[in-house]
Amino acid sequence: MATKDEIRSTKHLRADHADFELVGKPALCLNHMQRGLAGEGMFLPNWGPPARKGIDDSGMVDKCKLLIEAFHEKNLPVVFCNVLPIPLPYGNAYGDMFREQKAAYLKRYNGKFVDFFTDEWSRRGLEVMPELGPAEQDFISYSWNVHPFTNSGLELLLHQLDVDTVIWTGFAQQSVVLTSCAVAADKYFNSIVPVDASYVCVPPSTPEFYEGLDEVVAEAAVKVLLAALAHCTDTAAVIDKIRKYDGPKGRPDPSVLPRIQY
Repeated sequence: MATKDEIRSTKHLRADHADFELVGKPALCLNHMQRGLAGEGMFLPNWGPPARKGIDDSGMVDKCKLLIEAFHEKNLPVVFCNVLPIPLPYGNAYGDMFREQKAAYLKRYNGKFVDFFTDEWSRRGLEVMPELGPAEQDFISYSWNVHPFTNSGLELLLHQLDVDTVIWTGFAQQSVVLTSCAVAADKYFNSIVPVDASYVCVPPSTPEFYEGLDEVVAEAAVKVLLAALAHCTDTAAVIDKIRKYDGPKGRPDPSVLPRIQY
């Protein structure tokens, strides 16, 4: 029997969510599935560690594994989109997440800039969760803060790989997955979100927190916020489409696109 964490998001999917076709070439992008966040939560001490039980109970890590395997079988791109700690010796002034970051990083480093790739604590937090790999053929990008495109080269990588559609997973659904879809839309990538491969987490440290708030957020995310930017479905539906994938389809023919006359 599925737990409430397992169906927190999927119960809000539309009845026809599995009725879609992949447009062009797909890539799988896994957000923040790194030791410092979804793994051990060291980068957000009041958010990450308490969320780990929910992450485990939701089954999202197992769903990510299944998606990775399906993409590997078709030799399709898998990208781990990991986030750096605060990249400068100060952080954003407003926002619960940035308040948490300051508590974790600035206290630790006394407001000084650190080399995140040589500092042992930061370097460990940037590693992909051991449960997920990465495999030799996978890619890892490193971004600043909320979404994975900032200063990471992800957009260039996806264009180089000739990707049209991105399957977004990761932690957390209402933050990085949502912002990923928004920024991807501005860059003309199509977005698909298997909502059971990401997890809604409202940390108890949030002011005005109450039991069940994450259920409200999940409904809003799947029914409204993500749905405005992406196609929401589940892992089984995505894997079914990937297994049937035999090359890009549905891309627009440039010869019939309207051209600007000068």
